[in-house]
Amino acid sequence: MKKFGKLLAIAALAMVSYNASAELAPQWEKGTMVGNVNVGFLGGVDFGTTASLDYVLVDEWWMGHFTVGGIVGLSTWKFSSSDKFRYIAASPRCTYGLNITDNFEVHATVSLGVLFSAEKWDDIDGKARKDNHVYSFYEDMIGCRYFFADNLAVMAETGYSDRMPEFRVGISYKF
Repeated sequence: MKKFGKLLAIAALAMVSYNASAELAPQWEKGTMVGNVNVGFLGGVDFGTTASLDYVLVDEWWMGHFTVGGIVGLSTWKFSSSDKFRYIAASPRCTYGLNITDNFEVHATVSLGVLFSAEKWDDIDGKARKDNHVYSFYEDMIGCRYFFADNLAVMAETGYSDRMPEFRVGISYKF
């Protein structure tokens, strides 16, 4: 149901924006690259940051542009002074974007990769425990960018992310 709600929100935003502008802005050209740096929160209390790079592979796909790239992220969860969890994610990333105007772009992204964890906690008996794991990593996000200069934008993304920020804000640089 959550995915359906995100899809519905993107569709509604695209339709309203399309009707308001009467014609979509030109899409990014093949070969354009966009770098993103974000900070955000996990569950409202824990901190994380991500960096991603997108390469426009197809510049006219379903009225928008399709990018491939990668994402890396770092997050920490701290439940108490003794319970600490650190995660590092690395994943390829695919994005579909739609330039609504020359300055405003909406996008949906999906990633599937690996997540490395370093966990430290106290067990029931109060004994300190440490463990490291490798997990699969998945995220699907929707977001938008507003370009206030030719190549520089503010951005926001939200959605599901496995142990990385589920709401993030940051900057994008298009080159």
